[in-house]
Amino acid sequence: MIGRRKSPDGLPFRLYVRFGKFKVSYGYKLADNTWAFRLVATANNPEAVATIRKEAISRAEILNGKLPTNGKTDALIQKYFAWQEAMPVTSEDRKAAITLKENKVEAKNLTKVFGAMDPEDILPKDIYGYLSDRRDRGAPAKANKEIALLSAVLEYGRRIGVLNVNPCRGIKYNKTKPRQKYVEEPDLDFALAEARVRGGSYLVLALCLHTAYLTVSRPDEMRALTRLNIKPDGIEVAVGKRKPGQAQRTKLIQWSPTLRAAVTEALALQRTTSMYVFGNTSGQVYTRSGWNTIWTRLMKYCEAKAITEGVGFTRFTLADMRPTAVTDRMEEGDAQIIDATGHSDGRMVAKVYDRRKTKTARATK
Repeated sequence: MIGRRKSPDGLPFRLYVRFGKFKVSYGYKLADNTWAFRLVATANNPEAVATIRKEAISRAEILNGKLPTNGKTDALIQKYFAWQEAMPVTSEDRKAAITLKENKVEAKNLTKVFGAMDPEDILPKDIYGYLSDRRDRGAPAKANKEIALLSAVLEYGRRIGVLNVNPCRGIKYNKTKPRQKYVEEPDLDFALAEARVRGGSYLVLALCLHTAYLTVSRPDEMRALTRLNIKPDGIEVAVGKRKPGQAQRTKLIQWSPTLRAAVTEALALQRTTSMYVFGNTSGQVYTRSGWNTIWTRLMKYCEAKAITEGVGFTRFTLADMRPTAVTDRMEEGDAQIIDATGHSDGRMVAKVYDRRKTKTARATK
């Protein structure tokens, strides 16, 4: 009879390892106490030891009735997401839904580069190469986030015995500068005016940005805004990010004439009885690619018109609305800025969203 291991070693059921002075062996013991197989390598050859360990685990899993994966990183990535989504929503190990959604987008680039590789074959030099290539292509911060996801996936691989060492450990990420983009009011007004001329989806998106500014909201919070969020006293927005097990928090942005007019106009533009305030022509939430395509076109139209009229114009995005709104409100001395963002305290507001170049204060008496 097989007893409980004296100390957990992460190996599958019935697979045992023996470290000798000169040799290392992995063996699978059957129910009748006979060995199904034993693999041996010299102790002073780490590569050979790693090879027999991998082979032993694979064979043991088959004997234990578990189907082997294709051994590639793309399969491990999919398995990682399945593991995350199978956790209870209250688990501290489960990521927030909005984070998992972002991770699945980030995983696409990782799969293109590392997907066909065996997780154990990924080396630090491969990761540094990825970081450098993405940096040279103008996306150093995105590369950092993608490698952070790869590290989480490979750490999960360690947990289930796919690999021994996480090559992402100790990696130095790309150096980045905090984004300091601030949208000037004339630029926002110029884009909104051009969107009104072109109408349709251009105007829907422009109104969405305008509403994001007025409500100090994140991009996902605005793109998915529904009619149910419209309350008699204002717009109720579910705060997008929260820790596992934490109850959903909301913020209520009270009506102003400008906010009410923007929402009313957006609803009038909907061609269907969509539940979304800023839905696409099918009444659904805009995908990131669909949104970016339309917004990029509008920015190009604005730049061309600005050149014709001899005025200045600088591109901006939906993600720029929240920090711009925070900066403007802090400049005005808004005492409710933390409630407007939905944060629990002012640390993130001051660190990430406050884009004021000059901060003023009165002298003490």
